[in-house]
Amino acid sequence: MKRRNILFAISGLLLLELAAAPVNAESMDMGGMKMNMPDPSPPAASGRIEFNEAKAGGYTLPDLQKLASKNNPTLIQAQAQIDGEKGKARQAGLPPNPDVSYVGELLGERRAGMGEFMGGTVQQEIIMGGKLKYSKRKYEARVRAAIEQARAQHFRVMNDVQIAFYHTLAASEIVKLEKELLKSTQDMWLTTRELFNVGQANQTQVHQSNIAIEEQRLKVITAENNLQMHWLELTALAGIDEEYRELNGSLETPEPNIDFQSTLSKLLAESPELGEAKEKLRADELTVKREHRQPIPNLVLSGGPGYDQLDRTFAVMAQASVTNLPLWNRNQGTIQQAEADLTRQKAQVKLVELNLKKRLAHVYTTYITAKQHVEAYKTTIVPESRKKYELDLASYRDDRTDWPSVLASQREYYSDRVHYIQYLLAYKESSAQLQGFILTGGLSPPLGVTPPGHIDATPQPR
Repeated sequence: MKRRNILFAISGLLLLELAAAPVNAESMDMGGMKMNMPDPSPPAASGRIEFNEAKAGGYTLPDLQKLASKNNPTLIQAQAQIDGEKGKARQAGLPPNPDVSYVGELLGERRAGMGEFMGGTVQQEIIMGGKLKYSKRKYEARVRAAIEQARAQHFRVMNDVQIAFYHTLAASEIVKLEKELLKSTQDMWLTTRELFNVGQANQTQVHQSNIAIEEQRLKVITAENNLQMHWLELTALAGIDEEYRELNGSLETPEPNIDFQSTLSKLLAESPELGEAKEKLRADELTVKREHRQPIPNLVLSGGPGYDQLDRTFAVMAQASVTNLPLWNRNQGTIQQAEADLTRQKAQVKLVELNLKKRLAHVYTTYITAKQHVEAYKTTIVPESRKKYELDLASYRDDRTDWPSVLASQREYYSDRVHYIQYLLAYKESSAQLQGFILTGGLSPPLGVTPPGHIDATPQPR
């Protein structure tokens, strides 16, 4: 009988023995010395992050993005920023309220008793020079900047949900592969034990197989922990609290071809970050115009009816005055500050453009590299690795190679599949960023549209 047939027979007996035996560690008699053998069964859940089996009815990517658009608090904050800026624009355009006062003239006059003229007046300040108009326009520009900021936050959330979705899919595939590798390692462990029993393996090989099976068990545990971590990140971005359930999607769905130059052109034309910077620049231009009008005096009108006690008749008084004549304070300092803000914001627009180009270069390099690797692994490396493994397996059946060589070939095949998944993930992640204006940070709050140094007068915004 060939050695291979002997091993098959022993393997069958050992498998029956393992099936009937408890899952605790075993021991082998090695020349009178007892050696503990590891438990070849899959790892238990205790001692690591609680991992629940997948529930049926998994989410699709559009499902999770819809949940995120409803639940993610940063989107609520971004909308609140818009409402706040709208409130400032409304307040900045409102005229001042009138003043009402009592008037009594020549009080104590002997012939007039309590006063010559007794009555009331209403006083209204008229804002001149279009100051209210420019104040309102300035804050309306900030409203548009807040809208661009909310648009950017929307892409951040959607991109992060998409990336977390792909990470969870990849982690799920890695768990499946690591479990397959564990089964392969168990086969190797069993074969080594059989060879030792028939005198064709030494103690060193037995110890090595014990180490290999324990290391692979740890890899399975690590892969499951990573899957749980990515699931928690995904549900946090979507704003839901649910136990793990298998996702409905694939890493191998095709992506559109992305060209660097066309992506850069679109980024510079439609990027929400650049749109926000340009609207802030528009607000600063209006601020300079507004502050140049600040020295224009306002007109104060007042008047009202009363009773002239000397002439015993009703009369009307009226008064007009001009406030804040620009003799010494012509708003020079504030105009200088507004012009400095305008200069700073012009540089900020350029800075955002350069930053976008830099980030695009980094993400696009990751994208094109991952795409090239995905194509090579899909068309050549993984198929060739599988054929090599199948040929080694056929050679073993013909008794032309040994079983450890087959297992080594099998492990190389699994390793290539893991690399394929990792490059698929990098390809999908970078593609999502390129299609979503390279925006990430779905759980970072929007910062608001007023950078440090800008003028914000209170209580009347101007």
